[in-house]
Amino acid sequence: MFRWSSAFRFSLRLHQAHSIKTELLVDHLKKCSNEYQVLQLIGMNRTRLTVDHVSCAMTLLWNIQEGKPSRWATLSHVRDHPEFSALRALAHHNVELMNDNDLVDVLYALIRFQVEAHDPLVQQLVVEGWKRLECLDLQVLSKFAYCLKKQDMTSSPLMGQIANIVGRSLDDTSDATALSNFLTSLSTVSSPDLQERLIKKTESVIEKLNASNFRHARRVMHLFPKYKYSCASLLDKCDQFFQHNINAFDRDSLCSITAMYHSLHLYNTDFLVMAKEKLMGMVDLCNDASSFAKLYATLGCMTSEEERKRLDEKLLTYADEMQLAQLLAVLKAMEDTECTNIILINKIASLLQKHLHVCKPAQLKLITESLVQLQYQNAVFFKELQMHLKRNIISNYKPFEVAAMIRSLSLLLDDQVDEAVIAKINAIIPQCTLPNLEKMAVFLTQLQKVHISKYESATYKKLLKKMNHYGLERIQKMENIDHLLNELRHIETMHWMTTGLRVGMLDSCQRLLYQVTWRNVTQLSVFVMQMNTLRSSFYEKITSVVMEDITKIHPSYIYLITRPFSMLNYDSSQEKEFFNLCIQYVLDHLDSFSPSFLTMVGFNFALSGYFPKDLIKAIFNTPFLSKLDASTSILLPNHNLNTRLFLMKLNRAVCIEHPEYLIPWFHSSFCKQVQRSEITSTHTEIHQLLGEILGGTNYTKMSVLTPYSYSIDFEYILDSNKKPIEYMEDNSISANWLKEHELSSQVQENKPLPQGAQRFAVVLLRPRVIVRYSSHLKGPYVMMKRHLEILGYHVVQIPLYEWKQLTLESEVTQKTYLRKKIFPDNL
Repeated sequence: MFRWSSAFRFSLRLHQAHSIKTELLVDHLKKCSNEYQVLQLIGMNRTRLTVDHVSCAMTLLWNIQEGKPSRWATLSHVRDHPEFSALRALAHHNVELMNDNDLVDVLYALIRFQVEAHDPLVQQLVVEGWKRLECLDLQVLSKFAYCLKKQDMTSSPLMGQIANIVGRSLDDTSDATALSNFLTSLSTVSSPDLQERLIKKTESVIEKLNASNFRHARRVMHLFPKYKYSCASLLDKCDQFFQHNINAFDRDSLCSITAMYHSLHLYNTDFLVMAKEKLMGMVDLCNDASSFAKLYATLGCMTSEEERKRLDEKLLTYADEMQLAQLLAVLKAMEDTECTNIILINKIASLLQKHLHVCKPAQLKLITESLVQLQYQNAVFFKELQMHLKRNIISNYKPFEVAAMIRSLSLLLDDQVDEAVIAKINAIIPQCTLPNLEKMAVFLTQLQKVHISKYESATYKKLLKKMNHYGLERIQKMENIDHLLNELRHIETMHWMTTGLRVGMLDSCQRLLYQVTWRNVTQLSVFVMQMNTLRSSFYEKITSVVMEDITKIHPSYIYLITRPFSMLNYDSSQEKEFFNLCIQYVLDHLDSFSPSFLTMVGFNFALSGYFPKDLIKAIFNTPFLSKLDASTSILLPNHNLNTRLFLMKLNRAVCIEHPEYLIPWFHSSFCKQVQRSEITSTHTEIHQLLGEILGGTNYTKMSVLTPYSYSIDFEYILDSNKKPIEYMEDNSISANWLKEHELSSQVQENKPLPQGAQRFAVVLLRPRVIVRYSSHLKGPYVMMKRHLEILGYHVVQIPLYEWKQLTLESEVTQKTYLRKKIFPDNL
């Protein structure tokens, strides 16, 4: 308070505040440069304030805060100031006298200042806005809709009325901000036709924007998470706009736009390649902490190791000057790049520790998850973080925030569990979505793993059972497949769910299959893949919808649509026609795809045995591969690796299955870098038994790398009389190998075998390679078997769930099982 008092006195000297005539007050307000001057001016002229001044003053106060890097730290000071309270009191007694613009502007300002939705003034403004709905022009109406969305009123009858008005009047606006507000705010209550009209209208507006309107295009792109599977064409328009105008953007604009691409995981675009080049050229010119924080957060995940080291060094010189928001942005970038700079991690963590008392739930979540991911070690810091998380959990009433913090708390779990946290979980379960339930279930599952009493264990089991009950009840009541699929796509793990809940999810989705159209067929495909299921009704629905309306589906969704067919190895009744149609659709739009997309979709087709020559030739040529290298250089390490793995697997499949394409195998060195093998007690046990059956361990090899770099668990050779052939070279595995997990043998060019001999590959089938609740092999492992057979192997597959059932049996029974496997009758 003393600092504020001092600031006011200093501001008074600068501004020479004094009592002003009413008609001049608005002009004087607009000349104020900071919140102190605005509040002083209001205090000096309280008796002359009218309702016309409220909107001006509140809007100005927010605009001043919005430009501050540390605005969240000062919002409460402004909101709780007596002069701000005077403005609210004046508004409260004169709501009906406000014009439409001022009414919505005041509501908007109050929400931005985080005044609660149950505040009497906020409620009064909402009711008055409701009365005037039909009179509001679309720009004002869009802002009003945005305010309602921020109050979690997206499913209210009021929002439905707004959607009705927008449907009647949409042709009368071409304002990008209004359209983006309607798209985000009305997503729950608008019909598919209205959504499509809004998207098409916004596309036409984006095409007419110039570089100075980049904020409108950026705002529109933020819609992508909400309309992930229905606005790809709009996304393309925005991306083209940013690429075309990139030279007109300054440093802050470039950082802002690039950060948005990262937050939306949009890496398949040339914009990021161009943005990186421009931003790297600005690093040496940057000489203040705020600007460098933006550059670091933006560039961190797009740079090489050497470039990152240079950024880290400069970051250390600026870190002490950074505000909380800047430190959080830097920390997130460090997590994304898997930073290993211990000095830097400790530095940023120590600075963040000073701000923990003012951190909001989302900020506490980010700090926890990032520092755990970075393997930060500081018991005192984590204890303090635990305390703040628990305090926020107990005092919070928003289910999604409570669930997110509980998920973070599970990462810091110790033996002491606050009963108030458990009580909070019990209280909010009925209000939670499935993703919220998942986060809390992870926490309870973690608790069950620590040393707890029987009473506590029973409590956690009871809560988990309650979660499954409410989850099942929730999905059974759903009558809209879009709402169901939208919730399910945000679930990260199914481990906490009972079989009953999983089956209930499948049954509910099947019940609503009649609602699947080209607009949501992509979401259905993602759900099928997520559920790891072979229910034929889902696949047949996807096939029929795509074959009927493929031209209405954005080409970039073909990968997601065909993925469950390929990855889960499902044979549709119209498989050939379906895949041929999808392949032709991709070929028709070949020039519009990013290199990484073509690589992924090419491998997806190959999994199902389709190798369209035009697509293969488009991928395996020097210009394409150079472009792929450039695009992967800006990706996060795991995304980069995944793209290169797709390319390697496609390269291998083409070489093995279609040598007539004359595509060279160029991934030997890459495979040596990434290839890893795992030796477990099961491997050792089976290897020993195989040796006893075949006549000695020198008759079998363990962990063999085949031509084209397939890793198989065991290899042995039988002659024409089914007699084992001994390996002459040393077959032992050193202690160093076991310690370092490196391969025991190098890639072998399979030497010619004696006449009639057969090479065998024994592959252990882990649970992850089999479709849930079946013995059905997934696509990659069917492909592996196909390739090994082309390479001359007879493949013997041993499901681990079968082997585990034998662990309690006698050694004789185990040998009998293996003997039946390794001496097949059909040879």
